[in-house]
Amino acid sequence: MLRTFLQWAALAVAAMAGAGSAGAQPLARVAVDAHAIAAGGIRTVALQPVRRAARVAAFGTILDPGPLITLSARIAAARARLEAAQAATALAHSEQARAVDLYRTEHNISQAAYQAAQSHLLVAQATQASAQVGLDEALARARADWGARLATAAARGAAPLPQLERGIQQIVEVSLPLGQALRAAPGAAQAWTPDGQRMKLRLLGPAPRAAAGVAGPSLYYLMAAQDSVPIGTPLQVALVGQGNVTGVLVPAAAVVWHDGQALVFRQGSPGHFSAIAVPTSTPDGRGYFVAEGAEGAAAALRPGQRIVVGGAALVFSASRAAPSTTKTRAAKAEDDDD
Repeated sequence: MLRTFLQWAALAVAAMAGAGSAGAQPLARVAVDAHAIAAGGIRTVALQPVRRAARVAAFGTILDPGPLITLSARIAAARARLEAAQAATALAHSEQARAVDLYRTEHNISQAAYQAAQSHLLVAQATQASAQVGLDEALARARADWGARLATAAARGAAPLPQLERGIQQIVEVSLPLGQALRAAPGAAQAWTPDGQRMKLRLLGPAPRAAAGVAGPSLYYLMAAQDSVPIGTPLQVALVGQGNVTGVLVPAAAVVWHDGQALVFRQGSPGHFSAIAVPTSTPDGRGYFVAEGAEGAAAALRPGQRIVVGGAALVFSASRAAPSTTKTRAAKAEDDDD
């Protein structure tokens, strides 16, 4: 029996290793007899109905915080120039007032000195006005490029600027698909990296413009920095929408991948299995949620139907054996090696 199981396991490993190079080979329906099911540890469970808050599948991208950090430094420099100009104006105003008093008191200073004091004040006032314009322009640029929340942080050097500078946190731009809308931006969201790593997001605020190539509105979120998630990494994001939806949750253990498509094997009559494509746009911590009324092949996944959760790789291997329905029998039992 042990050798039989090892033969099945080897078949599964070989099939999975060759999936990327075999091309779009159609998967056959599989008929597996009871002995093969027992030998391969093939196990099924019934899909259970699930009700949860509606979710909107969105697209996320890790942004480069460099421009925001640079803009924050530019604002700080502009504010310093304004403060210096204000101090110079105050000094020039004091000197001009003293010159006026001395000039009008029996001309204790020359007319040239009096006029020079007035000129110094005018120059200081013009310098201050120019510095104010520079600061206003930098603040306006921050609001236009990053929105009110991040513009305020950049102007004050407040959180999350220090965390971004130290590389502790990252900004995620989350964009909704065209036609999708939210009554209110959720304060928290979940995201998944291309390698399946789950991340928690915290809302910063609305983005001032839609992301390039995406027509829907965008939001800024904050997440803990990860070495495996560099700038520019695309994320799959789930946002809580309005109301509730019902459907089924497909366990992660049931999913096999073929040509970039997630599949599960649904059991028809006992021992008969067929591959069903599973949408992966709404991942869950335990698998993938398939909403009631889903279109395409996923519509076949309904509460009460049984899917393979143990030995799915073996059923997958058998499904690729022939272009038509495949009958799989257990290999003849041989003596164990030990």
